Amino acid sequence: MSTTFKGIGVGFAPDVLDALDTYASAQGVSRAEAIRASVNIGLPMLRLGIALNGQRALTILEHTQLALSLLVERQYPEDSDELIRAAMRNVREHHA
Repeated sequence: MSTTFKGIGVGFAPDVLDALDTYASAQGVSRAEAIRASVNIGLPMLRLGIALNGQRALTILEHTQLALSLLVERQYPEDSDELIRAAMRNVREHHA
């Protein structure tokens, strides 16, 4: 199934455009695809009135992950490696 896109014009500050191009290049996608991905992620959040502090969110995620990993490694060491494999598999299957 092919998707039809309608072109629009939009301007960005030079530093934002540089960051966008850097991201697109690193991901191996076009500038347009990077913009579409950003809008697809950001617009639903804007509609909900959610303002995300990226650094805070990543810090919370990392802290939670480290705390949980420590608990599993100490209380269920025999399951630790399998949980890591399952997590990596889920990332590939659901977030690639």
